[in-house]
Amino acid sequence: MSKLSASIDDLKTNDRQWDAFTTEDHCVVLAPPGSGKTKLLTTRMASDLAHKIRKPQGAACITLTNAAADELRRRIDELGVEDRPNLVIGTVHSFLLRKVVEPFAAVVDRPELASITIASKDERNELLREAIAEAFPNGDTWLVTSTIDKLRQRLASDEDWAKSGDGVTRAARLYEAKLLERRLHDFSGLVATAVDLVENHHVVRQTLTAQFPHLYVDEYQDLAPGLDRVVKALCFDHYTNAELFAVGDPDQALFAFTGTRPELLDDLAARHDVKTVELTRNYRCGAEIIKVANRMRGDRPPIVGDRPGGVVSAVYCPGGLPDQYARVVAAVREACASGVVLHEIAVLCPTRQICVDVRTALREAEIPAFFRDTNEYGVSQVTLFVEAAAAWAAAGREESGHRLGDLLNRWRYLLGPLWTNQHDRDLVAMLIMWADRRDEQATTFLDELEGVGLGQALSQVAMAVDALEAKRMAVAMRLLTLGRLAMRALPRDRVEVTTTTSSKGLEFDVVLIVGADESLMPSYRSKTPEDLAEDRRRFYVSITRARKELRIFYSGFVVTKFNRRIRAGVSRYVKEVGLADPAGAPSTRNV
Repeated sequence: MSKLSASIDDLKTNDRQWDAFTTEDHCVVLAPPGSGKTKLLTTRMASDLAHKIRKPQGAACITLTNAAADELRRRIDELGVEDRPNLVIGTVHSFLLRKVVEPFAAVVDRPELASITIASKDERNELLREAIAEAFPNGDTWLVTSTIDKLRQRLASDEDWAKSGDGVTRAARLYEAKLLERRLHDFSGLVATAVDLVENHHVVRQTLTAQFPHLYVDEYQDLAPGLDRVVKALCFDHYTNAELFAVGDPDQALFAFTGTRPELLDDLAARHDVKTVELTRNYRCGAEIIKVANRMRGDRPPIVGDRPGGVVSAVYCPGGLPDQYARVVAAVREACASGVVLHEIAVLCPTRQICVDVRTALREAEIPAFFRDTNEYGVSQVTLFVEAAAAWAAAGREESGHRLGDLLNRWRYLLGPLWTNQHDRDLVAMLIMWADRRDEQATTFLDELEGVGLGQALSQVAMAVDALEAKRMAVAMRLLTLGRLAMRALPRDRVEVTTTTSSKGLEFDVVLIVGADESLMPSYRSKTPEDLAEDRRRFYVSITRARKELRIFYSGFVVTKFNRRIRAGVSRYVKEVGLADPAGAPSTRNV
């Protein structure tokens, strides 16, 4: 039996998954944590490509993050899907660049899009500061930056801009003019451009739906309004329609800073021309962990567990965060003593600085720990590839966990239409030459990668976003050897330390949550109902990362950067799930 046939048979054991898999026309799947939504999505896509979508037509599968796109590609490949030119699996931004902006710029007479350079964070901040200073020469600029960012990310209407005031609108227009003057683009501008191309040009929609008659969307709740509009323009046009299969969960929307609005998924699910299937079975978490998670689901159907047992506890740490860190170290040692391997333990933190402090505490206790600091460089297709290539070169296939075939597939994706067989030969030869050079500078490794083809790949318009992160990576690599770079792609024999936001999509046997205090969870910066709702979702996502044990640490107070102690109390979310009484006393649930 093929892997695809076996995967299809597995779906038959879950009535709701099977209902979604066999749905014709548009389908939206509401999928809580651990419900097998990625397996459902990839199996449906692989089956459609094998039995329903005729060549030369293809399909597009889009998601928000590069890590998620990598996982989707890996699963599709494992299911034996034959590659075809019109098969696209990537992030929403890469899809917009590769398949919308770049190919249609000349068609719709937009020559300025023929060459795209993404403004760096520093460049964006500088231009926005200049624009705000010009628009508000003597005025109060409090919250102007965040207001402009939010309105641009959400492609706000003229009415919404008017509500924000003339000064905010003028500052935004000045900022956009400064970008144009320097021939720079930012993410919000790229999305707006793609929306304009798709919504206002029938030939663009017609061509895209001919290429991709089926559109698959992962984590729909994370799409910003502009991306939601692109999907709807392609799938709900009166003349040409792509068939939509989307999965997501409004309760797992964590990216408001990118303009996302989880209610867009609810709106999509409520359409009369869309079939909605709601999954309720969780295959990941122990029963006691599910009981706790269900207390945060409100009016949504409760999750049904598939695993017995589980341990959930809240630990009061009267000595503040340093006390919490010490107890995390003890908890890691306890877990290891019981047979849990290090890479099945995660520490989730509300802020980057707490992540750094936890990593330091673990390393000082001689416990290997890793924290991916995106202040160095972001996760992109290029940065993930470079790390994986370094791991393969330094450790080989057996130790690195990275197959050469997977690396070559990613290499071909980066090069796109520029790829030749010679690129593969040059890459393999180069990686083999680095087998005994773990202690050499990582910058030299990157330079040689650029020489065998990465430089060509980054020169493409479609790689504008990745080119920006590649520049940041090059700076960070000045302090790294090849061996240290390789360790970033070797997620084993170390504790994973990450923020609660970045924990989404991950799962571990043991999850330790630090900083479960008011002013941290929720953040003291969260003032609006919208912000507080996202913080609550962030806590919900965090507790559902655990398979076997969930342990939450709190102190009942926080210390400000001015060394002032504020007795804020235990997080309201810890109380909500029943792990602390109103006075803050901890409780334990276990089987």
